Amino acid sequence: MRQIFTLDSVDSTNAQAKRYALAGMGECMVIAREQTAGRGRLSRGWASARDEGLWASLLLRPRQVRAQQAGGAVFVAALSLCEALAPFGKARIKWPNDVVMGGKKLCGMLAEAGFHGQMCDWIVLGFGVNLLQAEFDKALPHATSLLLQTGARLAPEKLAALFLERFEPWYERWQQDGLAPVLEGVRPLSATLGQSVRIEGREGVALDLREDGALVWQVDGKTEAVLAGDVSVRGLDGYV
Repeated sequence: MRQIFTLDSVDSTNAQAKRYALAGMGECMVIAREQTAGRGRLSRGWASARDEGLWASLLLRPRQVRAQQAGGAVFVAALSLCEALAPFGKARIKWPNDVVMGGKKLCGMLAEAGFHGQMCDWIVLGFGVNLLQAEFDKALPHATSLLLQTGARLAPEKLAALFLERFEPWYERWQQDGLAPVLEGVRPLSATLGQSVRIEGREGVALDLREDGALVWQVDGKTEAVLAGDVSVRGLDGYV
């Protein structure tokens, strides 16, 4: 199991893990009891109340992963988290980077990377899992917690251990065999595939995941592939 740094408070675990990466540190996990400036995709904030969730980031130094393949780490983490949560409730994966339960957002992920030439030097993969919140601000209508969904009171440190048990073999598999076997595990857990979705104002049906993780969908009478990037995907009738 990788080295774990547990902090009382930090601006963001991704920022701390990135500092470790730039200092040349090896693979590790950063966990904080609270984040004062947690971040999500598209520069959005992420509420990270003290001891109410697993606020964590992985510093990865994958072997022989090309720059354009770095995004595969998000699928590895999402699959691992769903497997870790399986004893407590049915978690599903909303493309490209959320884990949902009961049609609401349980976890968001944020990946950043540094490159050496065409190869990936490091990946910082952050994730915030809502665990013990009994309620959310009305400004967060799509948020939920494991407690609200299942009644389970799962401690952040316990989930961290369960997650790493699932993550390590999938991470090794990804480095050895590429993204294909990971996506085979992701597809049955997808909350997006087969659903009507809206992407950048266009409506269509999500069909499949391409070998690089892009979303294949039917729109305007033709099949297209969409890379995650800055794209936001929403179901027509709700968050998923």
